[in-house]
Amino acid sequence: MENIFETKHLFNYSVAMSVKHYFQEGGPLEKAVPRYRRRKAQADASEFIYECMKDHTPAVLEAPTGSGKTMAYLIPAFELNRRTIISTKTKQLMSQISGKDITTAQKIFGTEKNVAVLKGRRNYFCHLRFFKFIYPHALRYQNIVEWYETVADREVIEIPVGVFNASDIESVTVDSWQCMSSKCEFYDICSFYRAKQKANDADIVITNHYLLMSDFALKSENEHAMILDFADHIIMDEAHSIPDIFPRFAGTELSLRSYLKVMNENRPVFDPRDIEITAGLLSGLLEDLTERRYTADVSERLTSYISFADKVLGDKDIEDIKQIHKRLSEKAKSVLADGEGVRYCEQERGDIILQYIPLDASDKLREGLKNSCASPVFVSATLSAKESFSYFLGEIGYSEDEVSLKSLEPVFDFEKQGRLMVTDCGDSFYEELALKAKGSVLVICNSTARMYKISKLLKNIIPDRVFTQTEIDISDTEGFTDTFFIGCAVFREGMDFAHTGISYVVLDKLPFEYPDDIILKEHAASLKNKGQDPFKDYFLPRAVIYYRQAVGRLLRHEEDFGIWAVLDNRMETKNYGKYFRDVLINVPRINTIDEAVRFLEVTDETNQG
Repeated sequence: MENIFETKHLFNYSVAMSVKHYFQEGGPLEKAVPRYRRRKAQADASEFIYECMKDHTPAVLEAPTGSGKTMAYLIPAFELNRRTIISTKTKQLMSQISGKDITTAQKIFGTEKNVAVLKGRRNYFCHLRFFKFIYPHALRYQNIVEWYETVADREVIEIPVGVFNASDIESVTVDSWQCMSSKCEFYDICSFYRAKQKANDADIVITNHYLLMSDFALKSENEHAMILDFADHIIMDEAHSIPDIFPRFAGTELSLRSYLKVMNENRPVFDPRDIEITAGLLSGLLEDLTERRYTADVSERLTSYISFADKVLGDKDIEDIKQIHKRLSEKAKSVLADGEGVRYCEQERGDIILQYIPLDASDKLREGLKNSCASPVFVSATLSAKESFSYFLGEIGYSEDEVSLKSLEPVFDFEKQGRLMVTDCGDSFYEELALKAKGSVLVICNSTARMYKISKLLKNIIPDRVFTQTEIDISDTEGFTDTFFIGCAVFREGMDFAHTGISYVVLDKLPFEYPDDIILKEHAASLKNKGQDPFKDYFLPRAVIYYRQAVGRLLRHEEDFGIWAVLDNRMETKNYGKYFRDVLINVPRINTIDEAVRFLEVTDETNQG
């Protein structure tokens, strides 16, 4: 059976195949890629994407871990020779696509396409801020000035990773609300706008979801406002994250410290008393603000601070301050307005961030897509839940009869390569595993509090072999073996632990989100008002998708073997447990850690033999 489940609308297979030969024995991919392994799933994925792109049909593809989905979509993009934007979630994946996979595609096709990479503004050097705030104080910022002198002749200057501290980076980069765009005196040599122009001249653009969603949000309000020019196709890799990312861009975020930052950076033109009062008001809010919700008292105090700071900025007849004041005023109006959506505030490193997030942003997403490309392609290993794409489609604003859908069979032999253990042993499980496990262990928690508790427990037993997600850069763990990695969503979603020799993936609990979270609670209430069941229609499908993401961290190659452990008996005792059990439906069960150790020892001996 080719598809995991039936779909209502699939592309027409009667059309002659056009990309299959790239994946055949002795074909272009095998010749171009050392140790290339032919996988039916990769060829099927590429064929599906090609047919959808050729006919400009929106496509949703669930391609399992190990299917080689990057080359599966690059082959059609090169074959069709149309302007294509490729977006993914992380900088690491952007670098892999631009530095490795695109090079392979260029080699296969024997053509040098114009390829550009575009990141968010914060990744690019701002000349205005440098010459206004840094260069006049060269002795104080000697490290930045010396670095600038080595890159000043570059057309596009990117901020190097790991060289400057957060304060230095903030001094020479700009957010969208600070950027004067075409009114800036350095606009003609602006690194971001030059990178943007290169991207809009390119055949293939590689970007990230955050910049792309920002672009969609702009275009949903005004089809002429844009970061990226119109493309024939937009391919969204790791597309499962889009329903959570886009609403934040469709909404509004306001930093209260932004007002004070403008005053401090332009002290000579402001009355010191106004700066002192603004700082005092913000300090008072930071001390007293404990509620995330906009209660009447909270709202009144926030409004009082914003009104005062807004008046101080508004009194200055200086072009760059006027531009910043205008944007901050627009943000404040949006974030404090009435209307459907979630409005809340949270503290963050001496700042208070006000957020407005619409409960349903699917119409805006569709509008932004319509003004961005002729047809989109959504690709991920986890887009379905409960044998349906309905949750994902609802979040992106499509119905099943508007798109082509395909879900591919798993690449790996789960029954042969893995074993599943379901238990409620809790902390005693970790204590025993620490003493007996060989190979690395990935523990995925539902909260940072639980993450730190498990870390403390394990460090008492194996102090040098335990790292939380805040203590390690997973991209720099080459050579780590017999290590416990403990994290939350960041470790569950799209992170590649292949080089660390993961032998166990442990889910501390089934990955349900906390319904008391402000955003989730409001979303649930909205669904209930519409006659839907919040648990069945929202929390459950999301949890199943998160579970499938976690499961996908274990097997990355045909030679991998491992253990999935779920420390939550609800998987067995609750009716909804079926949807989690079905993910590894035919995987043999084990009941003890000793059985897990024996299974891994046997498979290791078999591999070595």
